[in-house]
Amino acid sequence: MRIKRIDHVGIAVSDKASAESFLTDILSAKKIMDESWVYGGQEFNWAYFLVGEQGMIELISSSDPDNFINRFIEKRGEGLHHVTLQVEDLEEAVRFLESKGVKVVDVNMENPLWKEAYISPKNAFGVLIQLAEFDESYWASQVDLDSI
Repeated sequence: MRIKRIDHVGIAVSDKASAESFLTDILSAKKIMDESWVYGGQEFNWAYFLVGEQGMIELISSSDPDNFINRFIEKRGEGLHHVTLQVEDLEEAVRFLESKGVKVVDVNMENPLWKEAYISPKNAFGVLIQLAEFDESYWASQVDLDSI
C-alpha cells in the first residue's frame, strides 16, 4: 500500500462560523473550499482551510440535528473526526489492509475524482482514518485561488 501523504484533518464542529473565525483570524488559515454535500441521504457542509504552506484542516458541520456529524458531536463532543491519508491506489490499499485483518468500512469507488474508504477506529487506536484516492488536478482546479 502506497500512502502519498496526510491530506487533511477533519474536525467536527457545531458552530461553523465560530470555528472558521478561529482558523482564519487566530491561526491565519486561508479558506480554499466550502461545499455542501449529501452523504447517505443527509446534507452536511465541509470547508477546507490551508494552514501554513501544505497542511489542511476540514471543518465538518450540519444544521440537521439528526445528521451523522451532529450525532458524532453529541456522543464525543466537537473535535477530531478523522485523518485523511491520500493513497495511490485505493483498491490495492483496501486489499492490503484486509489481508492484514484490518477492518475497512464504507468503501466508495463510484466517483473517479474521489474514491474513499475508512479504517475502523477499532483498528486504529480510536481514530477514524479515511483513505482517499483522488485526482489532484481536478481538486486544485476547484480551489478559490483568490482566497490564498
